[in-house]
Amino acid sequence: MNKKNLLIIVLLFLSLGMGVVEALMNSQGEVVSDATQSVWAFIFLVLSILWAIEDSKSTHFEKPFDFDFLMYIFWPIAFPYYLISTRGVEGVILFLGFLAIWCGPWLSGLVTYVYIYTT
Repeated sequence: MNKKNLLIIVLLFLSLGMGVVEALMNSQGEVVSDATQSVWAFIFLVLSILWAIEDSKSTHFEKPFDFDFLMYIFWPIAFPYYLISTRGVEGVILFLGFLAIWCGPWLSGLVTYVYIYTT
């Protein structure tokens, strides 16, 4: 298994775990702390950048010297640009997949909260 796939698997498992935590906390009327949310966002950001760095080795992308730093600072612009420039329309779909991994835990908590407190 290559490092690129391992990073995606780790992201998926962390997203699943965070989704379970969100659902359990919201079902008990509690909320996940801001610190936990911030750690999840930071881990997602770092792992997605590491994935892009590994992916750029196999796509022959002409990356600048400070590609890693620029990706970290300008993630909302640089990450979709990288995906679209290397894959075209498939890059948009891949970016939406990454956003789904990031927003999935929040959405599972929201669905749990709405289900528990509207019935």
